[in-house]
Amino acid sequence: MFRCLKAVLQRPSTFPILLSGNNPSCSTLHAFQKVKRALHCRHCLIKEPKFKTYISSAQYSTAAGNGPLEVTRENSREILEKYDTLLIDCDGVLWKIDHVTPLPGIQETMSRLRDTRKQILFVTNNSMHGREMYVDKFRKYGFEARGSEVFCVAYAAAIYLKTVAKISKAVYVSGSRGMQSELEQAGIDAFGFGPDRDQTTDDVEQLLQMEFRDDVEAVLVGFDIHFSYNKIYKAASYLTSPDCLYLATNSLETGPLISINRRQPVTGTMVAAISAASKREPLVIGKPSCHMFECIQTMYPTIDKSRTLMIGDSLRADIQFAQNNGIDSALVLTGVAGLQMVKDTGILPTYYMQSIAVL
Repeated sequence: MFRCLKAVLQRPSTFPILLSGNNPSCSTLHAFQKVKRALHCRHCLIKEPKFKTYISSAQYSTAAGNGPLEVTRENSREILEKYDTLLIDCDGVLWKIDHVTPLPGIQETMSRLRDTRKQILFVTNNSMHGREMYVDKFRKYGFEARGSEVFCVAYAAAIYLKTVAKISKAVYVSGSRGMQSELEQAGIDAFGFGPDRDQTTDDVEQLLQMEFRDDVEAVLVGFDIHFSYNKIYKAASYLTSPDCLYLATNSLETGPLISINRRQPVTGTMVAAISAASKREPLVIGKPSCHMFECIQTMYPTIDKSRTLMIGDSLRADIQFAQNNGIDSALVLTGVAGLQMVKDTGILPTYYMQSIAVL
């Protein structure tokens, strides 16, 4: 499997660069861009004009027409027959972006999709929770799923560290209890969860007396309600080693508006702080990065991209993720993006639908 050049540069003894093939992968393009000293790898988004983002034949066909095709109750069965695997986002697709309110018709929709015998995987950038929480939440909303079908970014990060990066030593983590659960289940020696144990100080002598482990092989940053000055200091210090891998669950979302004059700092804010202090950029696991799909393929190696459909509400995360990985996509209009944003951004889905309930 291809790896991003960011990982190669950070751990040159571990990650080979594969530069063969007719369809350039993310890592191939990153390698070219780095040689040209024009690497822009924050989200695995390609900015070198010589190469276009690789998209599927159906997306090329859509781009040549008048825009994405609307999926309705009348044509949904015909469209679904083209696909064997459905990748479904959660926030804004199965429930509202408040993370609480289920969208109308979800129970019946999931029942119909299960009856088609298609492979259904749930793919989310939310790093607050592990798979068990999602399985419980699905059951609460009236449908079942196995933990192996849930690719929350905390689980994907654990897969990447264990299976792709083959980390054998410790990982310093600024993240949630859900991330802790997934890393522990993967048998990864991870630490740093919860409030930092050392007293916060700006005194250099006291900073130098703080205890650091000498076996840290990677730093992983996700959503952390206990994020602090000390955590920035420790993460940036571990990252002074060029052999220390720097991973982030995602970095797109920084500070969503949750009410009038109220913004909630989320994962991207924390990643940006550590990146600024360490003077390094992370390898991002979550959508739209190619690495999320690499993790999915690790667990489901028989997935056929040509018969896979990504369903999501975010153009920059879900639809761009589909384009980066050469699969078809469907934008649902129950979340953060609308059709005007398609025109404004130029990020073109294969289809759009008013709600996933039309399937």
